Amino acid sequence: MGQFWLSYWYSLIAIVKDRNVLLLVIIGPIVYSIYYPLPYSPEVVRDIPVAIVDFDHSSLSRQLVRLADASPDINVIDVVNSTAELQQKFWHGDIEGGLIIPRDFRKNVMRGNASKVIILGNGAYFMFNKGELLGFSGAVQALSGNLESKHELISTVSVLQATELSEPVRLELYTTSNPTGGYSTYVVPAVAVVVLQQTLLLGICMLLGTWRESGAPFVMTFFRNRLALVFAAATICFVNTLYYVGVVYWHEDYPHLGQLRDLLPIIIIFSLTVSAWAVAIGACIRYRVQAVIHLIPTSIPIIFLAGFAWPIESIPAPLVVLSMLIPSTASIQALLNVDQMGASFSQVFPEVFGLILLLIAMLMIILLRKNWPSKTHSL
Repeated sequence: MGQFWLSYWYSLIAIVKDRNVLLLVIIGPIVYSIYYPLPYSPEVVRDIPVAIVDFDHSSLSRQLVRLADASPDINVIDVVNSTAELQQKFWHGDIEGGLIIPRDFRKNVMRGNASKVIILGNGAYFMFNKGELLGFSGAVQALSGNLESKHELISTVSVLQATELSEPVRLELYTTSNPTGGYSTYVVPAVAVVVLQQTLLLGICMLLGTWRESGAPFVMTFFRNRLALVFAAATICFVNTLYYVGVVYWHEDYPHLGQLRDLLPIIIIFSLTVSAWAVAIGACIRYRVQAVIHLIPTSIPIIFLAGFAWPIESIPAPLVVLSMLIPSTASIQALLNVDQMGASFSQVFPEVFGLILLLIAMLMIILLRKNWPSKTHSL
């Protein structure tokens, strides 16, 4: 047991003394926690520049333009007379969306016929697209509600009755895990798990590559010493994860509905699994530079396989099975469900059980693998 703890401290010291590894596993997550949420701190996109094509030039179409401009989501910068002008503004990047009001718009409405308007959104940026659709659809709904209320006032005796008749069923929406509907609350906690995993993976693989080139600080032929390296890496991952959950998410005011008694076991299992995964992969690294060349390109596929950036139902089944070999896949679902949605430990036990199985598999690989860096120097 004494040799285990000696190897544990040697591993921590080696991580701290290697500036590149220190930058990856400790400094990197801190820097990421500061700069990545910053651009998305407003959470919701406001005042998206848009333009409107008014073919009708009636009092009703001008009222619709005013309602659209009053929306906090969009900013009507121009009212043009042709779709060609609207297209030019799109191409020049002056606007991100548009609305086309057809001819005879007011005439059709006054006759009681259906009158359609065309909303154009920027599909390249889904946050812009969402804001444009919300702003324009809200303006159209407000105009329809006003017209309905005026119609009802003809046959009723009070404004209250007209309002009730024009809106017999009221819909009130309450979001739980993302109250603001913002991008930061949606993406940062999920990507943070991948960042914690990938920075630790790169750091440990670089460390083992260095040890293979110049020698390890302790004898790695003993399983207890390899296990000590796993625990040293898990300690760093555990502290980093607690920093994100307890400090970063609190500072950014992300939803935090989970209980510590449910969250803590998941963080421990996640840290151990990621660390064992990193050591098992690092055992195959022959040179330090290989970690950077081969592992950095894997981050984007791992994000897409995690099931939050792209629906898991749309991912081919073989890739879904393959993603179970990556700790972040189950960890993201478990941590988000508990921390942001208030799930209990038992409700995410399938994900936790998958992590435990992966941990056991990685420990078996570490146990059975024979080719490890030899000891040629000590700290």
